[in-house]
Amino acid sequence: MNIKSCLFIFLAFICICACSQSRAVSNSQTPLRDSVLIYKKQGLQELIKVADYWGDDTESYWAFEQADSILNSITDYSRYEEALASIYTATSYVFYGLSYVPSIIEASRQYNTQEQESFPKVGEKESGEIIIRDSKLPQNDTLFNVSRLEFRALYSMLYFYKAINLEKFEERLLHNYDRSMAYEELYSQCEAKLAYRISSILNMQAWYNYIVTCAQIAYWENNGQAADIKVMPWKEFIDLALWHDSLIKDIEQYEDMDDETFHRIEVKAAYTQYIMLSHIAKNLGELKGK
Repeated sequence: MNIKSCLFIFLAFICICACSQSRAVSNSQTPLRDSVLIYKKQGLQELIKVADYWGDDTESYWAFEQADSILNSITDYSRYEEALASIYTATSYVFYGLSYVPSIIEASRQYNTQEQESFPKVGEKESGEIIIRDSKLPQNDTLFNVSRLEFRALYSMLYFYKAINLEKFEERLLHNYDRSMAYEELYSQCEAKLAYRISSILNMQAWYNYIVTCAQIAYWENNGQAADIKVMPWKEFIDLALWHDSLIKDIEQYEDMDDETFHRIEVKAAYTQYIMLSHIAKNLGELKGK
């Protein structure tokens, strides 16, 4: 299917959100894609080092150890899709660790207040279900399965915010879930490479929104006030938010875009995740030292 059909699908999903709100990589491209993996991997590792400030129980410790072990097993960056699958798996363990105790507390609160269930449902059983346990990629439909695992990693982050009962959760974050789940329809209607690109672009915004929200929470907890967006690194975070928004203004460009240009977009998005995760780690580290 051509780009116009894929664009129609994309716009349809955006409307839904508003209402509710591969070709082998050549050797010359390998360093670029290495950077994507390195930024994503190192950002998570920075968070894991201090994640026990928020996830301070034996089950969480286990989850963080599993995530760290998975990330340390990534040594061959030439196996790009497999490395991404491992990073997404590690992400799910990290956010399971962060969500475990809050899930139990929030489920109890909802029960005691007789609050009507809302999406996503939280609880001890549900928190365990966010872990990615089947990350091995099949030989066929590799790109589709990478997108599927990315969706599940993002869901683990969304679940965390529901578990901690984030204020205005639906308004602030739930629309990202609607965008991310568009991958199934994209792959059913578009050529795999194009579907992967559009899905990745949509998910870049979700990654940004989820991680910057975490950065806001960590900063507030550490400093007792909101960050000044005119001061670094928050000024850079805002500039990068505008860049992420610009990515969906011309979806048609991704059909004919050369691989190197697209990979540079991937690198910048991964860099964004890295600096925000590092900022979260900095604030949690300072909180641990108080």
